[in-house]
Amino acid sequence: MPIIKLLDKSVAELIAAGEVIERPSSVIKELVENSVDAGAKHITVEIKNGGISYMRITDDGCGIAFDQLPTAFLRHATSKIQNSGDLASISTLGFRGEALASVAAVARVEMMSRRREDELGGRIVIEGGEQRSHEQCGCPTGTTIVIRELFYNTPARLKFLKKDVSEGNYIASTVDRLALSEPGISFRFIRDNKSVRTTTGDGTRYSAIRAVYGRQFADSLIKTDYSYNGIGVQGYVSSPLFCRASRSMQVFFVNGRYIKSTTCMAALEEAYRSSLMTGKYPACVLNITLPHDAVDVNVHPAKTEVRFAYDKSVFDAVYLAVKNALLMGADRRKEISLPEKKSDDYTPERYFTRTARLNEPKPEQQRLDEPKDTQGADLREIYLKNLKKPVSLHSGGQRPYTASAEKTRSIAEKDAAFGGSAESRRETSDDSDGGFRYIGADSFRHTEKETPSEQSQSEHSQSEKDIRVIGEFAATYIICEAEEQLVIIDKHAAHERIRFEKLKEEFSQTSQLLMDEVTVKLSAEEYNALGEYYEYVEQAGIELMFLDDMTVRVTAMPSIITACSPSELICDMAQRLINGDTKQKDALFDDMLHTMACKSAIKANDRTDIYELEALARRVYNDKKIRFCPHGRPVLTVLPKSRIEHFFMRS
Repeated sequence: MPIIKLLDKSVAELIAAGEVIERPSSVIKELVENSVDAGAKHITVEIKNGGISYMRITDDGCGIAFDQLPTAFLRHATSKIQNSGDLASISTLGFRGEALASVAAVARVEMMSRRREDELGGRIVIEGGEQRSHEQCGCPTGTTIVIRELFYNTPARLKFLKKDVSEGNYIASTVDRLALSEPGISFRFIRDNKSVRTTTGDGTRYSAIRAVYGRQFADSLIKTDYSYNGIGVQGYVSSPLFCRASRSMQVFFVNGRYIKSTTCMAALEEAYRSSLMTGKYPACVLNITLPHDAVDVNVHPAKTEVRFAYDKSVFDAVYLAVKNALLMGADRRKEISLPEKKSDDYTPERYFTRTARLNEPKPEQQRLDEPKDTQGADLREIYLKNLKKPVSLHSGGQRPYTASAEKTRSIAEKDAAFGGSAESRRETSDDSDGGFRYIGADSFRHTEKETPSEQSQSEHSQSEKDIRVIGEFAATYIICEAEEQLVIIDKHAAHERIRFEKLKEEFSQTSQLLMDEVTVKLSAEEYNALGEYYEYVEQAGIELMFLDDMTVRVTAMPSIITACSPSELICDMAQRLINGDTKQKDALFDDMLHTMACKSAIKANDRTDIYELEALARRVYNDKKIRFCPHGRPVLTVLPKSRIEHFFMRS
């Protein structure tokens, strides 16, 4: 059996440092937390080469006495706890006294510090855990600590670090979280001699969020301030319309300490249940306040994980806070103003068919304060009466149809979305009977007279199986009859598949420059993934400019992309790259087209014209490729007549 012996002090310190210091961002986290505990109001973080070669943290806190500087670098030396009882109620970010000792064990460290009441400050230099100098010097109030050549004496740790830009992004993300946790402190982040982040320190969390994540993200947030069983939840959550493809912007704090908590994440997402699309996640910046003795922060070396005394109460508090915020946010009404139209843009048809027809109250819902008989109302009534004359479209007179010029155009445009081409659609008028004819290759036919070309199309359509639309259930499912079968079609899934196939046919990897370039704020992981696999992004026809502040500027995109915003598309692609979807380049294109098809397809609960339903049902029923949507959901189901008769005991 090998001999058991005590490890050398230097080896033990390196092992202990490995538990606390994982990468340069760990150093920044520990030292900035010390600055926060020191009562600083201004903190500056400067790095070079991703923090590997140079890091500097400057604060205006209380400072350290000259004779205590060497003691501060001893392991387990701290001013924040005195006895074991203090561990049960920790109110500071740091408390174990390991940060400075761990950093000094794996880097070259220089510290200068001065208290407000001292005329001179002190300077100490430590390399690899060994003190090199300790002397008095002049310096401003507060503490400045410089770290050079991180892991210079542990090359095994150094080789596992990522590229400088990636490590710098991790540091930027750490500084961002610290700025969000302490809105009363002004943070400044300097990266490779360039200032990339400055927060106001005005004490409002919204200002910190706006400085970190940008105006667009901040404007989409909903404020929450809720208390439940002595647990307070304050902060902001994202609107369901502005959610992301990953959980990278779910930020939780417990008593001002950044944590990773599955309990809080589960409560947040439970509150958004039924409000989000599949694969989308809410964003938030929430601070949970509870008694210090109700949470144990000493369960992880990096103090990013905590243990709650009452998990259920924390879950309920977060859930109720977010749910109430969403309910209140849904009731907000924002006034919008439209630019005045030029005189030559005004047409009676545009005004009446859109404003009057959509906004006119029903007779039983007429407002009490509205005059019942006005000149404008009479004019509107006369106009609409003349505009919407019933026109019989079937020779058998089975169904009257009220048509307008706008409606005719709308049907033609929407039928084109079902797959018809411009050449295959024709819209003509017949002066003899005041009706109209609409011909669609993939759609329906309503006419009493046919030209020779129309007769050939009619013969072609006879080869297709006939299907009759009975109606629509829950504004989502098309109920049809075909070949003694009851056919039920999910209109959104069906249209999504049709749009996807059409987009694949028209997709081109040539880029089109954007007139208005779009700037997208990303997390550190998303930014790194796009940079590492940028060749795949370029092959998708997307051109990006990588900025310093973990943002990218979209300069060009494929011309076919119209239904999705560039920012949402970039975030989705970044998340798929993070998940390792890089082996098949076509997968990125398909995912992009999936998103576009979903955005442009008819939505469930949308009101859909009967003729659009007929066109969609005929296309789906006669095209066997349209049986599943791009996400894998079934498009239609069939109930044979025999099964229905068996249910009603007629068989």
